[in-house]
Amino acid sequence: MDEIFAFADESGTSKGCPCYTIGIIAIPKNYFAEFNQKISDIYDKSGLQGEIKWEKVRKSAGQINLCIDILRFILISPVSFHAIAVFKQPYRKWHSNEEAAFYTTYDFLIRESSRSKNAKITVFADQKSSSYSKQNEVMQIVTNHMLAKLPTSSKVHHVAMEDSKYHWGLQTVDILTGAVNSSYQLFFNPSAQMQLAKKIAISKMASLLGWDSLAYDTMPNNDFNIWHFPLETRAIPATKQVIPNFSIANISREEFEYYMRINK
Repeated sequence: MDEIFAFADESGTSKGCPCYTIGIIAIPKNYFAEFNQKISDIYDKSGLQGEIKWEKVRKSAGQINLCIDILRFILISPVSFHAIAVFKQPYRKWHSNEEAAFYTTYDFLIRESSRSKNAKITVFADQKSSSYSKQNEVMQIVTNHMLAKLPTSSKVHHVAMEDSKYHWGLQTVDILTGAVNSSYQLFFNPSAQMQLAKKIAISKMASLLGWDSLAYDTMPNNDFNIWHFPLETRAIPATKQVIPNFSIANISREEFEYYMRINK
């Protein structure tokens, strides 16, 4: 059986954001060393200091290009990305117990991202405070129970809560998940306060997918999938196929400075 290393992170769970997104990247074990080297090379080229984080995309062309380069690499590699983007207002469980609601959608995401793999999967989740210290064990049990009902041989071998600073995988999924959630947030609240660099990064990343925004859900897609939840949010604003456009160029320092000037 194939082995998969999966890295998961979330964005937007704090109060005030209308939506949250959980993302997961699945890396074949036999590609893991190459994946780490590619992300390390992208990081070195960006000039970023410290961890790769969506929160740090604030004020430079290098930070924007880091996001573009990461998505471009994911699209051409054997690495898959799945996300569940949750609109909080119609998600009834969210209003009664946010933590239980969050982990319910987390389990759904792991199930959906695993079902097509037919593999033994180890999940590395970014550390998150929880009222239950063995939440990772519960996630493994619940997700395997879900997978057992599907026509798949996939099984979650282990779920570990990890510190992102030690894993390129967690830092990579932070960028993708943060960009998807920020774009979805702008759909609900176009006047939301957000750094121009993030908006440019979102636009460029969307263009790589053949889109004009990252606020869409996708046709069922084993390689790059965004799932809007709950059911009544499907296809809002639209459902799109991923049609990669690799002609999308990175942004120069001069272009970024121009954007900054005209948006003052």
